[in-house]
Amino acid sequence: MKYVSWVFQPKHSRESFSELLLTPYVSVRSLKYRADRRSKYFGTFFINALMSLIFIVLARELLAPLSVLDVWLFSPMILFFTEGLGAFGQWIFSYNPVATYPIHNRPLKSKSLSQFWGRHWNLWIQDWLKDVRYYLAPKKSGLKLAVAFCFSGIFHEIMCNLPYFIVYQKSYFGTMMGYFLIQATGLWVDKSFLRFRSPLLRRAFLWLLVIGPSPLFINVPLLTFFGLNHD
Repeated sequence: MKYVSWVFQPKHSRESFSELLLTPYVSVRSLKYRADRRSKYFGTFFINALMSLIFIVLARELLAPLSVLDVWLFSPMILFFTEGLGAFGQWIFSYNPVATYPIHNRPLKSKSLSQFWGRHWNLWIQDWLKDVRYYLAPKKSGLKLAVAFCFSGIFHEIMCNLPYFIVYQKSYFGTMMGYFLIQATGLWVDKSFLRFRSPLLRRAFLWLLVIGPSPLFINVPLLTFFGLNHD
């Protein structure tokens, strides 16, 4: 992914590929992020790992088997888990004299769906998606959005649904793609119809779209990964 990002950059603006290899980022674009000071990577990792474990234990003891409502209650664990992975990545590359930016940028402070996906969630991957979409659809904004979320869907299908299918011979293909296509549609609605509406309405729409269809994302393969489902 790092090499693809580097290749997609215009030659006049490419940064050193070796510099990218010394960071947890997957996009050359992310090299513009510089943390003001070093975070306590290990402490952040430990706290988020502990919170993830608490969610998993509580879900296993109190909620299993998980209903749709239970999945909604379980969904904050994804934030703790990914924050923990990001802190672990920062710690691995902490020998780099330049401090790296966290994987998320305070997503709970998002004021709209557009802000959530565009400025606050998974900066390392979203910058890679920007590289891809600007390369494949440089002039068509609507197509850029579709390309980015289709790639997100494909990435998660390969990462989660494909291994489950190989091991258990049961298909859940399309669930994660469906989730990200819903997000793409929601972004279009947010930008086209809610842009100048009440901030409260935009925030309500944000969490409705992110958490509402979460059972498509937090599906049987993902729950099995966390030891919460035996299908």
